[in-house]
Amino acid sequence: MNKQRGFIGAISNYKGGTGKTVTSVSLSAILAIKGKKVLLVDNDPQSDSTRALIQDQSVIENCMYDLLDPDSEKKPNLQDCIYPTIHSNLDILPNISETSGLEIPLSIKFPESNYTLRNQIYDYVTNYYDYILIDCPPTLSVFVSNALYCADFVMIPMMAGSGNSLEGIKGVLELMESVKQGGNPNLKFLKILINKIDKRKSAHKANMANAERRFGKEKIFTSTIPTSSDFETIEAMRKTTIFSYSPGSKGSVAFRKLSVEFLKFFETAKKAEG
Repeated sequence: MNKQRGFIGAISNYKGGTGKTVTSVSLSAILAIKGKKVLLVDNDPQSDSTRALIQDQSVIENCMYDLLDPDSEKKPNLQDCIYPTIHSNLDILPNISETSGLEIPLSIKFPESNYTLRNQIYDYVTNYYDYILIDCPPTLSVFVSNALYCADFVMIPMMAGSGNSLEGIKGVLELMESVKQGGNPNLKFLKILINKIDKRKSAHKANMANAERRFGKEKIFTSTIPTSSDFETIEAMRKTTIFSYSPGSKGSVAFRKLSVEFLKFFETAKKAEG
């Protein structure tokens, strides 16, 4: 029986502070811990995922910049842009801050530039990995557009205490519709992940209820990610994840629960594909 191709997912919300990178890194790590072959694509020039997962960044010779640069006469092989991380089964396609300078050159080549990332990685990664997660910047930029043209699904983190992140969800969904009409008709909205939640706070409860009314309860993960000082600590420390820093913490437990819900959804999808 032939191996089914892997799923590509973009993790996006154009509002900042919603937990995109924590979600990308933590979900990728727990899927890898569970034995799945995972690639995390750091699509954000801020490069926080790269700093979290690569111990020695001096080893990076090729990265997202080299794959996206429209003026490059000779692009590196994709395999030379992928690096192992601090977790077995988890690789990363890293990024650097200089990639932010490619936004204008890529925009000039619109709409062909929408397919730059897809053309570079799609066939190889979907045949080699079970799951590919793309950590997107907090914008609706050409980088996010590239991720959506490449992806099978979009997962949207929402900060429980921020009503503004609800508008960020709306913006991503509108861009999704444009991408579906523009060349990736199979792109699907997976679910919203509620991040940084403190269920004791009325504002958090109100925002969750508002999200359910606007987008539907079925479009929100049952699993939620709590507020935790551990996430702030590992962000400051870098080169670590919640599972290597504090495997018994409530944040770690929450992402383990999320992974069960996530995998159940895709195992059902794989069976449906035959």
